[in-house]
Amino acid sequence: MLNIILEFRKGILFVRLRGKLVKSTAKEFQEEVIQLIQKNGIHTTVVNVKELEDLDLKGMNTLLYCYESCKQNKGTALLCGVTNESVKQRLDKGRVFNYMSQIKDELDALKKVKV
Repeated sequence: MLNIILEFRKGILFVRLRGKLVKSTAKEFQEEVIQLIQKNGIHTTVVNVKELEDLDLKGMNTLLYCYESCKQNKGTALLCGVTNESVKQRLDKGRVFNYMSQIKDELDALKKVKV
């Protein structure tokens, strides 16, 4: 199960994930988040994975697709709240950090994008 909480603040889409971003839930992320980014031309997205319990290859690909969608809009996507060690290891092994910058929390995101 995946719970997605969306908040748009100061020109940034904040996406808070709770549960599992895996093969069975990745489509939900695509339908709610990526389509929103594409339809509305959102430049900057911050994905908070603090409460993410599990992540697989399909989930990582979905996060990278989120990054690519923002990049097409001349923006970027950031990851914050990477505290779960197994999620952190998978993101690292999957080289997600080569594309999506890791920041401490949502407040740091506001500073990084200079809003």
